[in-house]
Amino acid sequence: MKKENILIVDDESTNISILVEILKDTYNLLVATDAVTALEIANSNEDIDLILLDIVMPDIDGYEVAYKLKHTEKTSGIPIIFLTAKNDEKSIIKGFKRGAVDYISKPFAKEELLVRVNTHLKVHRLNMELANALDDLHVKMDKLSELEQRFETIFNKSPNGIALIDLDTNFVLVNDSYSRITGFTKEELFTKSCMELTEEKDRESSKEILKKVLDIGYVEDFEKRCKGKNKIFEAKTSITLMPDKKRFLLNMNDITKLKNAEKKIAKYLDIMDKNVISSSTDLDGIITEVSEAFCNLSGYSRDEFIGKKHNFLKHSDMKDETYKGMWDSLVSNKIWHGEVKNIKKDGSVFWFNVTIVPIFNDDNIKTGYMAIREDITDKKRIEELSITDELTSLYNRRYFNDVFEKELNRAKRKNTSISLLMLDVDYFKLYNDTYGHQDGDNVLSKIGGILNDFSKRAGDFAFRLGGEEFGILFHEDSFEEADQFANNLLKAVEKLKIPHDKSLTSKFVTVSIGLVHRDVDKATILEDVYKQVDDNLYKAKELGRNRVVST
Repeated sequence: MKKENILIVDDESTNISILVEILKDTYNLLVATDAVTALEIANSNEDIDLILLDIVMPDIDGYEVAYKLKHTEKTSGIPIIFLTAKNDEKSIIKGFKRGAVDYISKPFAKEELLVRVNTHLKVHRLNMELANALDDLHVKMDKLSELEQRFETIFNKSPNGIALIDLDTNFVLVNDSYSRITGFTKEELFTKSCMELTEEKDRESSKEILKKVLDIGYVEDFEKRCKGKNKIFEAKTSITLMPDKKRFLLNMNDITKLKNAEKKIAKYLDIMDKNVISSSTDLDGIITEVSEAFCNLSGYSRDEFIGKKHNFLKHSDMKDETYKGMWDSLVSNKIWHGEVKNIKKDGSVFWFNVTIVPIFNDDNIKTGYMAIREDITDKKRIEELSITDELTSLYNRRYFNDVFEKELNRAKRKNTSISLLMLDVDYFKLYNDTYGHQDGDNVLSKIGGILNDFSKRAGDFAFRLGGEEFGILFHEDSFEEADQFANNLLKAVEKLKIPHDKSLTSKFVTVSIGLVHRDVDKATILEDVYKQVDDNLYKAKELGRNRVVST
């Protein structure tokens, strides 16, 4: 059979490519990228069977093109299907008033496009054949019968349920698929009306739909519940008013399985929303979605999340380097894993084990990021208790042993230097004897705060090693910088101006510091570094205290 000719009119090359890819094997295609060319092709070509017409074009829009085609004798009979993302009622009414027979919404669904194009071409072909037959005074009745049989064959080959009904919704013609979907035989359907097969609660809305079809000629993809022979099913239906304005053409799909799947998915999504701590952002990190579980845990509402970045939850302990590493991974389209410390709305602390993945659309273009979180607050609290000194909130001696060895090995691998200082509160026993142990604990706590302030950089660690002895493991490029660091710490403690009347070096609380800055090689061992810094601390005390001895 000769291929039919379709004229595609669209100024977007992407849309044209999609349409050509879908239709090229079945039809002969002509293409116009502007309205003027489209009108020239339509008026100069005798064999155009269907026009797929975009509405929004830069010079003359699709509505005007349709109007010109329908008011030109040569092109008035060509069926026009609008291609558009504009599917509001006003646009649809305007389109049918300009002479369109159908709307196909962007983006295009392949199967829907093929079925609609095929249906309208077949109806157009039959209408043309019937019109030609009626114009021929010598047409034979068997020719009319043959056309009717062919029309019925078209119906029965469609996978969709297709039916002709009169204005009272009585069935005039149904295809095999319509019979299969409803469960009624064709003979049984001819004794019923379409409205009779509509669930009672949907009948009023169905009547309104029919009124709209009588007014604008077409309504697509409305959903309703229908009564089959032995079942209730959900259907998506499109209705077209036939040219004689005495019958409706129905195109129906059984979407019961789809709706059930949607309900199941909605249930799963609701479960996930309530139980999975998740959020999504755009490419700039602006939050676009957040789960109820995240809201409940953080204390913030959805409205307080949407439009912000996650850094409003950031705890001051989190290093900037952590977030830099995260973004370096994400912009490279890599998945990022890590632990994040946040602050709830009530000021309390919570921890997440976070996995962040880039999100891509159907065109493989990155549109944002999605984060799934595991609440590890209890785990981190246990970890912190095991490695943290309760009085000062600094790391304890146990953690010092672990970290010192790891940092030393890292320095060996990278062939870099390492700095370790140890300090001791001067005449601390005399302080306790004079002011009491409670004040002594306050002194240790304040010095702990100073050490915490001096160890904010990534790779810096502050410890309470026992009693009044503290340590900081840190990284400086040179001995001079490390020595300056230690002396700044020494001065910061004395600037606390904590009175100490029994001190022999100052009227305020002071400390003595031993410092080692060493370029690390493979032969360097932990015990040697520790012994050297301990010796330097002892020398600082021997030399009168309130000083730094460094090597």
